[in-house]
Amino acid sequence: MHTSEGLYFAFGATVCWAISVFPFTKAGRLMTVAGMNLVRLVLGTMLVFIAAIIVENGAALQIFDSGYLAAWGWLGLSGIMALGIGDYYGLRMYAILGPRFGSVLSTLSPAAALLFGYILLGESINYMGMAGMAITLAGVMGISLGRVERANIPNHGQGSVPMGILFGIVSALCNGSGLAFSKKAFTVQALSGVAIQPLTASFIRFFVATVIVILFLLIFRKLGEKIERIRRQPAHVLGLAATGTIFGPLIGVGLALFAIQTISVAVAQTIFALVPVVALVISHFVFKQRVTPRALAGIAIALLGVSILIWRNVIAITLGM
Repeated sequence: MHTSEGLYFAFGATVCWAISVFPFTKAGRLMTVAGMNLVRLVLGTMLVFIAAIIVENGAALQIFDSGYLAAWGWLGLSGIMALGIGDYYGLRMYAILGPRFGSVLSTLSPAAALLFGYILLGESINYMGMAGMAITLAGVMGISLGRVERANIPNHGQGSVPMGILFGIVSALCNGSGLAFSKKAFTVQALSGVAIQPLTASFIRFFVATVIVILFLLIFRKLGEKIERIRRQPAHVLGLAATGTIFGPLIGVGLALFAIQTISVAVAQTIFALVPVVALVISHFVFKQRVTPRALAGIAIALLGVSILIWRNVIAITLGM
């Protein structure tokens, strides 16, 4: 797989995650975030396992061999950080701030991805690439987090706006580090001579995260209560949860793991940071929300930043840097 294909996969993951935000947000408000997270993890584990068996010719059935021990460690840690902790707080953030405003805070993930990519993988990025990241983040943050935009966030009874922002920061940091842990798993497995496929890797992440969350609920005697509340949900609410799971954990996460095999985690996370831009477009064309001049300017700046990031090496050579 070439770098250009990795970029396509990263953009595809971004679109899928932006789509998944809307059903997840609505379902989380109707069935509680903890219940939504449990449904998402269990359903995601099953769907990803089935997809891995079909698409990767049964490779998922071989992961219990001792040759995959390192992958279980790194991918398990990735799953706990990103899917268990990061996505839980991400869902809480969306319940408070909504899809358009909440997705803005995902732009903090590239910083965490860059830090952990440097520590774990020895990845680096030139000054032009860092400039592209900064421009992208500035554009995306400008779309939705101005004073007027924050004042227009409706109160859904899920918590305060500052609390939603805090949850978003925690989620972004966990997801950025989780992606670096996943790439570390691919690197370690490749060096061992026993490679692991992306969907199989995604299954390990989901399986470990699901087991940890269930154990956590058992320890605090909350599992029975959550299952009973989920069982009482109307079919359309569970349908929203299933739709979000298909676009987010199944397709989106799978494409993201394909992407990081050929591009750095910092570059990938910066592209993923365009989720608010895509969410804004969806809000405008599907939900008829007005796009302000400020938002249009933010989109233009974000796209400029991503363009600089992608072509950073060419630009640096051209400028003699």
